[in-house]
Amino acid sequence: MGIQVKVGDVFLVPLDDKSWAFGQLVSAWNDELYIAVFNEQTQAQEADPYLIVEKKPIFLTLTLDAKLFHGHWPVIGNIKDNISNFPQPVYKVRQSGIVYLESRDRTFTRPASLNECRAVSYRTVASPALVEKAIQAHFGMGEWMPEYEKFSADYAYDSTLLLNS
Repeated sequence: MGIQVKVGDVFLVPLDDKSWAFGQLVSAWNDELYIAVFNEQTQAQEADPYLIVEKKPIFLTLTLDAKLFHGHWPVIGNIKDNISNFPQPVYKVRQSGIVYLESRDRTFTRPASLNECRAVSYRTVASPALVEKAIQAHFGMGEWMPEYEKFSADYAYDSTLLLNS
């Protein structure tokens, strides 16, 4: 049986043979995980999970649990104090031919305007392997690809503003 993660879990993502980036499970819906990745790295697998509590993430993205479940991203602690600091991004979804705005946690849905349709992305869930490659590339341990832009935390913060409009 694999590792069962829970909201608040802080984990490490391997950058190379000796360094790690910090991530945190911010929320989950069924098998869809919403994770934050921080611009912090460590040389030790026994790192202090509290190093990221006040940090703003570089990536906020939806992914699956395979890398966590199999221990490739080792969990080093659980912190819930900062969970409310993370934005709930907004995505567009199509239902019966109509485009709606929908919050990440699916608690908010409304029809999207034409301008909102242009500004907001469709909900996608990225493979953990692709997310890991993006993290490694961010830290200079791989080639940066344009598709990694979709993981940017800026999208989550910017799209959240639509919930209040």
